[in-house]
Amino acid sequence: MSTQPSVDVIPRGTAAFAAETFVLFRRSFRKLLRRPIAIYFSLIQPVIWLLLFGQIFNGVAKLPTAAEYFGGKSYFQFFVPAVLLQTLLFSAPQSGIGIISDMQSGFLNKLLTTPVHRMAILLGRIFGDLVRMILQGLIIVVLAWLFGQLQEDPVRYEYGIPGMLGALAIALLFGLGLAGFNVYIALRTKNTESTFLIANFLALPLLFSSSAQLPLPLLPSWLQRVAMFNPVTYAIDSMRLLLNGPQAVRGTEPGLLLLKTVLILGAIAAVTLTLAVRSFRKSVR
Repeated sequence: MSTQPSVDVIPRGTAAFAAETFVLFRRSFRKLLRRPIAIYFSLIQPVIWLLLFGQIFNGVAKLPTAAEYFGGKSYFQFFVPAVLLQTLLFSAPQSGIGIISDMQSGFLNKLLTTPVHRMAILLGRIFGDLVRMILQGLIIVVLAWLFGQLQEDPVRYEYGIPGMLGALAIALLFGLGLAGFNVYIALRTKNTESTFLIANFLALPLLFSSSAQLPLPLLPSWLQRVAMFNPVTYAIDSMRLLLNGPQAVRGTEPGLLLLKTVLILGAIAAVTLTLAVRSFRKSVR
């Protein structure tokens, strides 16, 4: 009696897709853990900015004519959300550079010879980078609180841990849009230097044309108009609301601000991820 040779059945469906995405996410995250120095140096610059700007401009928030615009908080605490967004802006190019690295090392070509779902490859990378961004954001928020206890006006987050988690959720949505954009740029240029230069070329204008450094009412009128169209302004103001309370964003309805921020950042993330997916599909044909 002849026996049929056993045939391995390749799993399909949502469960298989999720499993493949998780495996590739885990690989991306393990690569991060093997390079702790990369996280260390990506945090040095924001921490220096926080300490220097927080000390140099602390007196501005105490001026009688300006104090109300800072919500009764120190400039150090006012500046924390800006440092958090700056960390994401300057570390986001790693999302695209990681894709290029996989291409150049041949790892991506090896994956393409397997039955793994093509979108799992992309999503595994993006989710790994999002976890990295959130860890960086959490470290910044905690360090700011620790350093803030040494200030004349200690840092006190208005809504405690829920407010911190809410601010990190805004940062996560912002980071999702950044990751999609940088992956798109990387797949279009297929060059590490070009991806890094383009990302950093856009980071500074976005940061300095927003409410990152000063409240909107204290900016020149022309810059206020520019800042109102800058998504960084909405992200930073929403994080200030969640960390420092509604008095930190006077003149704005808190609920409306959060709704606008989620819609704007969500739309940006949808557009950039769509562009990244389309470019990835063209690259792996």
